[in-house]
Amino acid sequence: WCWSDVGATLAVDEKRVRDAIAMEDNSSICVVNEFEELGFMDLRSSAANSVRWSSRSRLMKGKMPEEPCYPKLALHGGQLFSSMNDCISVFCGPEWVLTSRLRRSYGGSICDFSIGGDRLFALHSEENVFDIWETPTPPII
Repeated sequence: WCWSDVGATLAVDEKRVRDAIAMEDNSSICVVNEFEELGFMDLRSSAANSVRWSSRSRLMKGKMPEEPCYPKLALHGGQLFSSMNDCISVFCGPEWVLTSRLRRSYGGSICDFSIGGDRLFALHSEENVFDIWETPTPPII
């Protein structure tokens, strides 16, 4: 099984996928483009060949920093984490609503992050700068 958006009607630069993760609980794949726009593919559907882009998740568009780090995704405890530039956005619920943002004022762009237990670790583009946060608790819905 493979997927490609070759021949799609949208401009390729507008929807270039930068990271993807499997979401086993709902048999789907989540992708993110360079503007932190989230896209979802439901693998149970016959329309699994198309990405449903969530425009409500778009947090920035336009200027990229001098040292861009591509967005990354992680799924933990029913929450979706997405890094972009110098912050990590947290989405929750069936519609993946933005519930919180984590940001530091120094260190440059976040180039990688990882979640271990109840801690989120973020590596910045500046040498030897990383952050450790307690992972946000999912909101009561």
